[in-house]
Amino acid sequence: MSDAGFPRLRHALPPVYAAAALRVLLPLLVLPLVAVRVGPEEFGRLSFILVWSGLLSTVVEGGFLSAATRLAVNANAASLWRIAQQVFSARCALSVLALLGPWLVVAAIGSGGGWADAVAISALAVALGWPATWYLQATQQLARWARVEFAVYAALIAACCAFADRIAVFVALQLAASVLLAALGWYWVRRDLQAAAPLWSAPELGPGLRLGWRMLPVSIAGAAYSFALPAAASAQLGKPELGLYYMADRIVRAVLAAGEPAFALVYPRIVRLCADGPGEALRFALRWAAGGVCAGALLYAVGVLAWPGLTALLAGRAAGLDLARLADVVAVLGALLPLLLGWKFVGYWMLASGRYDRAYRACVVVGGVAGVAGAATIGGAGGASGLAWTAIAVEVVVIAVALLGIMLTERRTAEG
Repeated sequence: MSDAGFPRLRHALPPVYAAAALRVLLPLLVLPLVAVRVGPEEFGRLSFILVWSGLLSTVVEGGFLSAATRLAVNANAASLWRIAQQVFSARCALSVLALLGPWLVVAAIGSGGGWADAVAISALAVALGWPATWYLQATQQLARWARVEFAVYAALIAACCAFADRIAVFVALQLAASVLLAALGWYWVRRDLQAAAPLWSAPELGPGLRLGWRMLPVSIAGAAYSFALPAAASAQLGKPELGLYYMADRIVRAVLAAGEPAFALVYPRIVRLCADGPGEALRFALRWAAGGVCAGALLYAVGVLAWPGLTALLAGRAAGLDLARLADVVAVLGALLPLLLGWKFVGYWMLASGRYDRAYRACVVVGGVAGVAGAATIGGAGGASGLAWTAIAVEVVVIAVALLGIMLTERRTAEG
């Protein structure tokens, strides 16, 4: 089976990367600007809101980006509508958890804004978890969708630069953009499938929850590498230290986001190639993985060389930012670039094949548990730099457990 019916990657990648470029600019440009405007203590509070809303949004997302995409790639229109009803109905139920969770977090850990922060976390968590990316990815419409994302993110960046001088303003702008993208995505689904029935369907709620359940723990554990680590350490870290780590993490994750368009476009092709067996799909994934490692190493080297010039440029404009400490933390987290830009293609092959589901879930869950435990103890005690080293260690654990899982799966298959 070939990738016939898919748009050519050289045609699909440019518009998707144009939108991705703006997603990269958002943390690189807007977060330092907001940090300078509100000060270290308030930026730490904003980081607390963004960390917990990002973590809880994975609950709302429900694991469907992996589970529903894999199912929808080869589905007909009727099956796609049924999957859409399942995802929509399940997310309605999962949103209730995201609305209640922040109140427990704020009560247990505390924040500078009290219950106002709980409201902000709840609203952002629900909005960030609702996009219909699973459908757009499975139907290979990300290149067309990129025009919508480009317009929304451009407007968000411009609005933040002009108006985001307080936490409430930044949160409101981020919330408006997230709600708009989610609403337009689901409008896209309904328009394409031309179904008269409502998206909410009580009979599809149970099947929807079961569909996402196998991958929901994986999604939650996967969020540990970006959100749960600082969330777990937030009880130990002071707000300025939390803000420092969060900014460094966002800078590195923004660069990693450069790989997301390639991941999103390559994953359905790997699913299709897996129909001919895992071998051909693995060779395809490994070619992309080798390119990802080289690209990550190059980006890291460019960052190291460019940082002194960037520091000199910002020195007179970034009062209140500890640029030297930020550089140290970014230098550690930058090792994620070659690790993840290469490894994720292999991880998607494991997921697409269906053969290594147990190994895939094991590597992500073990990594998530190890990350949270490390962040809540030695990582958090070591400040922002200690948390950065914890993040690197977690990714190494994930890769090691995944490779072990693949070997054990092959051994069981051979013995059976």
